[in-house]
Amino acid sequence: MSNKLVKPQSNDIIIDDGLKTYYIKNKQGHVYGKFDFRPSDTNLISRYDEVVEHLNSFSAPENEPADIKKVENMVADELSYLIGSDSKESFFSILGPFSPLASGKLFFEEVVDAIGRVIETETEHRAKKVRTRMNKYVTKYRK
Repeated sequence: MSNKLVKPQSNDIIIDDGLKTYYIKNKQGHVYGKFDFRPSDTNLISRYDEVVEHLNSFSAPENEPADIKKVENMVADELSYLIGSDSKESFFSILGPFSPLASGKLFFEEVVDAIGRVIETETEHRAKKVRTRMNKYVTKYRK
């Protein structure tokens, strides 16, 4: 995907949709992949909450053995829904979702936490810009 500006045609409407590319790196700086998503989309916040709630409430059926591939695919599908991109290609080609990390977390938990930090940082940053911009216009109306 190119980051070049698109030259508008006469009937095109070009918008800034907030799409950003994020590179997936390990602590040593090795790049494993990338994905594109819109971190400040207000719908993303509700999707994040929905995915976290679903993952937290998930439990394997007690009367039948869990099919690990089926559960891994469910986790990957949830993350794909969250980021609006293929999480299997972006994240789970690195490690399986249930790979245990030195911290005691599972890999998918690390991924969800990292995405949550990006959403929080971007939302706060952009909200601050909106407040600054709005204050420029409403200051004259305040006493």
